[in-house]
Amino acid sequence: MDLQEAVAQNKKIKILAYSVSENVEFKVKEILRLIFGKYKKNHLIPPVYTCVKELLINAVKANFKNIYFEGYSSKNRSESIIEYDLALKLFKLELSRENARYLEKLARKFNMKAEAVLFTDNGYLNVSVVNPVEMTAREKNNVQYKLECARKYDDITEYFLKNDSDSENSDEGAGLGIIMISLMLRNMGVAERDFTIRSENNKTTASIKIPMI
Repeated sequence: MDLQEAVAQNKKIKILAYSVSENVEFKVKEILRLIFGKYKKNHLIPPVYTCVKELLINAVKANFKNIYFEGYSSKNRSESIIEYDLALKLFKLELSRENARYLEKLARKFNMKAEAVLFTDNGYLNVSVVNPVEMTAREKNNVQYKLECARKYDDITEYFLKNDSDSENSDEGAGLGIIMISLMLRNMGVAERDFTIRSENNKTTASIKIPMI
């Protein structure tokens, strides 16, 4: 069954990603083009594409981070926090270098992939992005903090103007992407309850329901 037929029959379409490559980006765009074309809502393609891509990037980074930190063990609490923060900064540096390709190879070797599933049902586009890594308590707190931040502002510019420094919550990933997604979805008429991020049972799932009619 090809993509066009799958969209016509409201089938679930899955995208597997070990990295957010050009091929993955193309697949996301093509699926959204077919879905929104069917409902004559092509104006939603750019913002929804941005949201799905950002969620996939977060999921892939979480997988890379899990691989990078494999074998990390804390000593006493104060030392472990200092070591972890330093290691986290080093990890972020690695992502900007060729080593990101090496982490992708390891992700393929260990079959640590992100999965995006898109389908329409009862007048909604349903999107879920899943990766096989459960967030730490610190990461969960950071995501919750970002979601709460998004509720306070009308756009990302306002967030920047009122948050000159956010170092306390900036190092754990997700970060501004979560705020950006929340604000974009709100502008598309997506209810707050229809964007969720849950982490349990050794996986993390981000879900969105977008009204199509």
